[in-house]
Amino acid sequence: MDKEEHSVIYIIDDSEKEEVVEEVIEIKDDDVECSAESTLTDHLSSDAVENKRRMQSYIKSVVKDCNRNIKEHWKVHQEEMREFKMEYTEQIITVFQQWDSDIMQVEDQENELNGIFNHQEKTFQQTRMLQTDSLKTVKQADDEFLKVLEDLEKNYTNVLNSIHNEFQKQKTLLQRKITDG
Repeated sequence: MDKEEHSVIYIIDDSEKEEVVEEVIEIKDDDVECSAESTLTDHLSSDAVENKRRMQSYIKSVVKDCNRNIKEHWKVHQEEMREFKMEYTEQIITVFQQWDSDIMQVEDQENELNGIFNHQEKTFQQTRMLQTDSLKTVKQADDEFLKVLEDLEKNYTNVLNSIHNEFQKQKTLLQRKITDG
């Protein structure tokens, strides 16, 4: 009678604590003796252990390479960030220095304009005072001229009246001489 036998090899992964079916082998009683079965099982078990060891070694190697690559990329990134920060800081410093310079120039121009404005204001006040003094002088001269003109008119009127009176006296005198005579 043909009797089929199945052997199952279980590998327990310590890190995940679960059983994994690695390989199923069909064995017939007629073809294999009992001692061959144990040798095959030992051989498969040692192959599985070897495969597991190689797989773990490969995974460790891949993880190690990944970590190394990550560290290298991180170093490059850190260096780029450091350079970027240095450039940015230099640019900011340059901008602030230019800003300070511009503010100083604006303050200087403001002071200069304030000085010019104050000078113009003083000049304007002096000119206004001179114009006010000139107007007072003109008004006084006008008042004096009008007073003198009034006095001249009075004197002229008095002179005309005295000349007229004198003329009348002379005329009257001449008429008497002509009539008396």
